[in-house]
Amino acid sequence: MKRKIASIFCLTLMQLAVFAQKYSTISGSVLSFADQTISIQFFATPFQNSLDQTEINVDPKGFFKTKLPILEHQIINLFLGSEIIRFHTAPGDSLHIVANKTDGKTKQKITGKGAMEANWFEKQKNYFEASVENEKFSNLILIEMGNRSANEFKDFLDSIWIVKTNYLKLHKKGLTESFYQWQTAEIKYELESFKINYPTWFYTMRGIDNKVKEVDSNYFKYLDKMNKNEEIYLSSTQYRNWLKYYFMYVIKTKNLQYNAIDLYSFCSTLFTGKTLNTFRLHLWSDIMQYGQMNDATTLYPMVKKQLGSMDGFGQLEQKYKEKMPFVNGTPAIPFTLKSIDGKNVSLADFKGKVVYIDFWASWCGPCKREIPAGEQLKKYFEGKDVVFLNISIDEDENKWRDAVKNYQISGIHLLANSKNNPAMLEAYKVASIPSYFLVDKDGNFMAAPAPRPSSNGTQQLIESGL
Repeated sequence: MKRKIASIFCLTLMQLAVFAQKYSTISGSVLSFADQTISIQFFATPFQNSLDQTEINVDPKGFFKTKLPILEHQIINLFLGSEIIRFHTAPGDSLHIVANKTDGKTKQKITGKGAMEANWFEKQKNYFEASVENEKFSNLILIEMGNRSANEFKDFLDSIWIVKTNYLKLHKKGLTESFYQWQTAEIKYELESFKINYPTWFYTMRGIDNKVKEVDSNYFKYLDKMNKNEEIYLSSTQYRNWLKYYFMYVIKTKNLQYNAIDLYSFCSTLFTGKTLNTFRLHLWSDIMQYGQMNDATTLYPMVKKQLGSMDGFGQLEQKYKEKMPFVNGTPAIPFTLKSIDGKNVSLADFKGKVVYIDFWASWCGPCKREIPAGEQLKKYFEGKDVVFLNISIDEDENKWRDAVKNYQISGIHLLANSKNNPAMLEAYKVASIPSYFLVDKDGNFMAAPAPRPSSNGTQQLIESGL
C-alpha cells in the first residue's frame, strides 16, 4: 500500500530544484487554515510509483504559494486537513485556489493560467457523479465483474469509454490540445488496464491473491489490433501503466524467464522510438523500487548512455545513488528500536542469523493479506537461525498493539514511526508498504527489497542464507 509518511518523505523545493527543469506555481487562499500547514502530493518525475509530498505554510491571512517541479500533465492532491482538493496541473501553469468551508463542505474556485484544465476533474466528476465517476464506481466495477462474462465485462468497459470520451469531445472547446490528448489517454487506458488484468483482478479486487480466473482462449485477441506505440499518450500515467501490464502479459504468455539485461533488450521487440525509451526508464525505475539493486546497477551504464538526456533521468539517477547502500553484500543499515514489550532491540543483536524484515502497518490491506503466508514461513523456519522482525510504521501505538494481538502475528515486533525513529525509515527508504529486506548471517543485505512471504522463491532465498 502506497502511503507517504509526510514528516519523513516531504521533499523540499530546494532539493527538487536541483533536478527539475519545469514548474507549476500553485497559490491560494484558505482562511480556515491560516497559520497552519497544508500539504500537496504530486509526481516530480513520470518514472516513479509513489507520490512526492511537500508541506506548505499558510500565512496568518490564509495565503500560501509554492512552486512544484512538474514534468507532465497530472492530477495533484491538495490536503486541507481531512479534505482533499484534486485538480489538474501541467508545466508552466500558474493556478490560484480559493477554498472556503460552507456547511461542512469545502468549495473551491481555481483561476489563473491552466484554470480550465485544472477544473476539469471536478467538472467531469460532478457530471458523472450519478454513474461512472461516483464514489461507488469501484464497487460497480467489482459487481459488473461478477455479473458478466469476460467478454460482456469488456463490452461494459467499452461503453464507459464511449460515454466519457463523448463528454470530453463535447466540451473540448477552450482546452489545450495536449490536455485533450492526455485526458483521452487517461480515460481509455484506465479501462484498458481492467481489461488486460481481468483474470487476476477478478479475484484480487475481492482480496483473494494468487488466483487467476479462466477466460476464453480468444479473450485477448483484441490486443492484436491495438497500437502499442501511442507516443502522443506518453504523458498519461494510465497509458504508461497499461504498457507495463501489456509487457507483463507478454512475458507471462511466452513463459519467459529473463534476467534484467534480457528484459531490457526484450522491450525493443514490443515498443519503438520514444515509447521504447520511456518504457525502459520505467523498467529501470521499477527494478530499483521492487527488484534488486544489483540488477539496477548492471543496467545503469546502459541506461545512462542511451537515456541520460531524457526528462526525468536526473531525478531517477539521484534516487539510484541514494539506494546504492542496498546492493547485495553491503552491510545492512544498523538500527535500534523499541519492541512491543518496551525493550531496545538492535539489528546487531542477530549477528549469526538470517533476518527477514517486514515493514507493515495495521491500516495496510496488502500487509494484512500477507500475514497467513508470513506465519507459514515462520513456522517452516522454526528452530533454525532465522529471525523475523515485524516493524510497524503505525503512528497510533494502540492500533499497532491491537493488530498484533488480533491477527496473532508471531515474531519480534518493533515500532518505527515519525515520532520514535524517523531516521531509520528514511535510511531504509520505506516509501511504500509492505516492504521487505533480507539480511544474511554476517549482517549484509541479501535482498533489498526482498520478495513477499507469498512470493514464489522466498523460502528458498531464506534457506540459501543458512
